[in-house]
Amino acid sequence: MNVLWRGSWATRLRIASGLVLFTYVLFHFLNIGLGLFSPEWLEWGQDWRQVITRNVLGELLIYAALLTHAGLAMYKLALRRTLRMPIWEAIQISFGLLIPLLLIAHFVHTRLAHQIHAVNDEMSYIMVLIWGTQSGWNQALLLLLVWGHGCIGLHFWLRLKPWWRSALPYMIAIAALIPAFALAGFLTEGRRIRAEFTDDQTRADLMRDFNWPSFDAFVHLNFITDVLLAVFWGLLALTALVYLGRKMIARRKSVMVRYVDGPEVISPKGMTLLEMSRVNGVPHTALCGGRGRCTTCRVIVEEGADLLHPPSETEARSLRSVNAPPGARLACQIRPTHASTVFRVFRPDGKRGRAHSSQGQE
Repeated sequence: MNVLWRGSWATRLRIASGLVLFTYVLFHFLNIGLGLFSPEWLEWGQDWRQVITRNVLGELLIYAALLTHAGLAMYKLALRRTLRMPIWEAIQISFGLLIPLLLIAHFVHTRLAHQIHAVNDEMSYIMVLIWGTQSGWNQALLLLLVWGHGCIGLHFWLRLKPWWRSALPYMIAIAALIPAFALAGFLTEGRRIRAEFTDDQTRADLMRDFNWPSFDAFVHLNFITDVLLAVFWGLLALTALVYLGRKMIARRKSVMVRYVDGPEVISPKGMTLLEMSRVNGVPHTALCGGRGRCTTCRVIVEEGADLLHPPSETEARSLRSVNAPPGARLACQIRPTHASTVFRVFRPDGKRGRAHSSQGQE
């Protein structure tokens, strides 16, 4: 199997849903950027984009991707054994948790306002609604968080490919230009439409064109926003409770692991070897972030291999791809339950450690 699609069904589903959302976000931001040229271009871009996003199949795909991606992220977070992780992963998770807090209000006052109160939620309406308010700053921050979260995920998905490493400088430049283009379009069109909105006659015409919500409609939309935010906070609290509960249970039992050329550590049973390394501050290479795809976290289990659970199909497939022998296992997949001695194949700098007959081929 292609290295990009290695991993469990949940990993592949998370990648696929992330790609759907990234594509939607990319064209949405490019659409906003067209405001830099003219309002006609801006509305033209939105009309063409909504051919896909405002039909039944398009909406079903986008909402399914959003719920799947967020649900799998919370599920994985709840099942973690430790919160120690690389800085890039911590940033990506933090961005992901902040996005719904800002996205919910945007969704309610655009898509739901259109669906419930027949508001014409074209780009100009959105911009005049939030221009010069805290919501405007929030939406600019949302844009940067969404783009940063998506770019981090895309990079750590593709970085195993040589062509991506070669193209990385150009990709970084493009990644920086797209949000700048979107913000420039927002500023240009926002100033224009806000200036028109200050004129009494023009404002009346615009409010009629937008089918501007009444006071009661805004109250209703704000109520929906508060309810959805409460639901999200409840899901976060549930995720935290599951994580803490599992951690307390895991602490009742522990296991000792000795690293060749490294320390001996004692960790709760149920953690993966990679999680044990991280929670005890033991350097351990894992380029894919512990998802069972890159095999750089692999170890040679020199003692205790016969007491480990057999490799899952995901782990076995990854090990076969590098011709690894039976003694090799992936640290992100094995969960030691008895004392073990392991040799880390790769050093933290990505280079090999001492020669070992069972290292396999990368």
